[in-house]
Amino acid sequence: MSLTERHRRMAATAIALVVLFGAISGVAGAQRRALVVQSTTSVRDSGVLDQLITPQFKRRFPQYDLKFIAVGTGQAIANARAGQGDVLIGHSPKLERQFVKDGFSYERVGRTVMWNDFVIVGPANDPAGVMRKARTNAVGAFEAIAAAGAAGKAHFVSRGDDSGTNTKERDIWALSRIGRNAENEPNGNPGWYHKAGLGMADTLRLTQQCPFRGGGCYTITDRGTLQQLTHRRAITALRTVMDDQSARARGGGNLMLNVYNVYAVNPRKFRSVNLRGALAFLDFMTSPSFQSALARFPSSRRPGFFPAATPRVTLTRGPRRTVAAGDTVTVSGAIRSAIPGADPLTGLSVRLARLPTPVTPVVVGRARVSSSGRFTVRARVTRTGALFLTTPRFGSLSPLSRPLGRITARTGTSARALR
Repeated sequence: MSLTERHRRMAATAIALVVLFGAISGVAGAQRRALVVQSTTSVRDSGVLDQLITPQFKRRFPQYDLKFIAVGTGQAIANARAGQGDVLIGHSPKLERQFVKDGFSYERVGRTVMWNDFVIVGPANDPAGVMRKARTNAVGAFEAIAAAGAAGKAHFVSRGDDSGTNTKERDIWALSRIGRNAENEPNGNPGWYHKAGLGMADTLRLTQQCPFRGGGCYTITDRGTLQQLTHRRAITALRTVMDDQSARARGGGNLMLNVYNVYAVNPRKFRSVNLRGALAFLDFMTSPSFQSALARFPSSRRPGFFPAATPRVTLTRGPRRTVAAGDTVTVSGAIRSAIPGADPLTGLSVRLARLPTPVTPVVVGRARVSSSGRFTVRARVTRTGALFLTTPRFGSLSPLSRPLGRITARTGTSARALR
């Protein structure tokens, strides 16, 4: 075979391989199914989307092409109601309850993922005197801003987009002594009140720029987005003027609470819903690995959100590490939602389980949580092995599995192996 002929065959082989690999790649790409998530903008603007959700979800579920639509919660819900998504992430309880009531959620309730709180920010010189008058009182802060606005000394920038943040803003105006219209916004379209119609990050940027005559600008924001933008030095001229809502203030201590829930869209409403992908996403968002990463983002000292998928347990009595075979061990404590001020988890089933295999727990003891949030569960231990405190899914909370350590059950001087 001549050298020229050999080169031709080698080139033909190379071209064939390129075509083959391209075809294989195209088939693999075609197998990835779109998964559309309709979500509030704060999940994106806080950095949680790009730095946590996207890389981790794609690594665990490469079969899905994650498409994230970041809009205000009201618009996200409207989009999901119109069949334009497989998953919904929201932080507007009233709107979400109606979404579930109308049958658009595949599950009877959403799954709680995380929480943070709302704060009020303004210019460093604080012309409305919020720091002095209403440092821990959101309603009082709004009244101070309105008074300064009427005097030509301040402005308020509203999201104005029916988002969860905008809904919370209107809730605060509704508690104030300021005259309001039917939408619970300051009455009469005052010149100091500006509806931006923007996402959270852009609203904060507009508030910082404050392109209005007379005084500085204030707005309400979720803490996660604010921390991300200040960390990136995108926001440098705003300071938090109202924070840590007092329990004695109007609206109570939980007025500024900001809870995020996730929903799979019901395929009975839209046959095109990617239900398998949606449930995979819900499981991912409530998984221990994601919840752990969330608790450290952007730093463990100042997280933008607090994980809230599973109950929190405080043990007052744990099992002994070594017992005689057949003895009873007792575990007691308190269990509650991670959301501050949430209702007690009355009636929640608490179980002691041992693991003969990693995936087949055996329940050895059961109890129910009392109206005060306390429990005591007892179990007879006959074999050596690891014990876990577990709960099933309860309302919006995901199942809990908390290791209690290895227990040795001794018969005389020997221990019986767990099997």
